[in-house]
Amino acid sequence: MGHNTDALIGRMPINLEKLKFYGLAVAFENDYAIIFLEDSHLLNWSRKLNLSYYSDNENLNFGGELIHFLAKEINLEKYTIVYLNDEYYGELYENNLKTDQGDVNFVLQKLGVQRLDKENEFHQLNLNYYRMSECYYWEGESNWAKFHKNIIAGHIDK
Repeated sequence: MGHNTDALIGRMPINLEKLKFYGLAVAFENDYAIIFLEDSHLLNWSRKLNLSYYSDNENLNFGGELIHFLAKEINLEKYTIVYLNDEYYGELYENNLKTDQGDVNFVLQKLGVQRLDKENEFHQLNLNYYRMSECYYWEGESNWAKFHKNIIAGHIDK
């Protein structure tokens, strides 16, 4: 099974109260927060806040003003937005300004991820285990977060 994951990744600490307020799903790996981005969840907040969430870069699904708003709300100053599918691509931001882009390992390295005991930065954050963003937003017992102690489940308010 391949990847179909969109995520916002930044170094800890983050504002967990705001993260939960916005219903964002997050995994914690090696002092980094991997915030899973999911279309229905973002659409809901886009309508509430009147902020766009789609990227203007054809290599990313998400990256509009809503994503940067959420990054600021949870106290991420330096972060990447990644799309893990056919292309393993990302953009690096600092204070909501894009500073770099390219292969996911390149932007993770620029973010500060250090390859310690794994083959690359992607594997150092165990991104190989996170195959789908949406499964961390599913309702009730179907939510895959229940299988991981390092994940907070997201939710979509109706």
